[in-house]
Amino acid sequence: MGFVTRLELKPAGVYSFAATTRRLVSFEKSAYQVRDGRLYRTLRVGGRPIVVGLGWRGEALFAEVEEVLTPAEEEALTKTLRRMFSLDVNLEPFYVQMEQVPELAALVRERNGLHMVLDPDLYECLIKTIIGQQLNLAFAATLIRRLIDLAGEEVAYRGELLPVFPTPEQVARLDYADLQALQFNRRKAEYVIDLSRKIVDGSLDLTSLLSLPDEEVVERLLPLRGVGRWTAECLLLFGMGRPNLLPAADIGLRNAVRRVYHTDAQPTEQEVRQLGGAWAPWSSYAVFYLWDYLSQPETKE
Repeated sequence: MGFVTRLELKPAGVYSFAATTRRLVSFEKSAYQVRDGRLYRTLRVGGRPIVVGLGWRGEALFAEVEEVLTPAEEEALTKTLRRMFSLDVNLEPFYVQMEQVPELAALVRERNGLHMVLDPDLYECLIKTIIGQQLNLAFAATLIRRLIDLAGEEVAYRGELLPVFPTPEQVARLDYADLQALQFNRRKAEYVIDLSRKIVDGSLDLTSLLSLPDEEVVERLLPLRGVGRWTAECLLLFGMGRPNLLPAADIGLRNAVRRVYHTDAQPTEQEVRQLGGAWAPWSSYAVFYLWDYLSQPETKE
């Protein structure tokens, strides 16, 4: 079958699809598949799962769906993809500012056009972040995929069945033992299922957080069992795309700062905050580029 719905989405500024999607292929294997040079992932549009093929043509992201979408669904998909791929984030002011930070200038220049890719909704971001707490990326990805296989659904696409991230309702129906059987520890199983149940019963409204300032979002989330400051900051970064987050306690960030700033010892949280004063109001992207730097084994100083 030929593609029925096609979207062409132009970015607001310089954009490297290759650099941006390299990270997806490495770290988001449970969500994105590569076929014939394109990325594919399932998304929920209008409450139903669809498969979206993604690529870069000329100066725009193009998306193709082998279904007829209603005008409302097409508008919703356009909005979701622009947000997910940070197409409205113009990084030129960030690049100009980082040229004045000697330790970061070359590192940032080498990643010209690299953008953050957000999760499609806050629920998916929150659950993935909780699963990833204190785990290495590979095992976290394994647990995420196991949750999807257990609680989610599948969409038939070109002879394959592609996974769809579960809804809060689907996860809320699970028992803790279901996740423990997948190698979740008891506490993490409780966090994932209990938060899903809170969303279902209406006592947790993630959408209401979107209009709040960063620190107020953190304050609203911290009382929730299983949510610490790191988890809240990751939700702000990869769920909402907030531009000025500085998760200074993050071990990966502190390791990257030690290498790039050539400090004798790993910097403390307070020392990272002091250095990060020069990154505002683009701290999120400075942090993201440092994480990317740290993830490249061939990088040498």
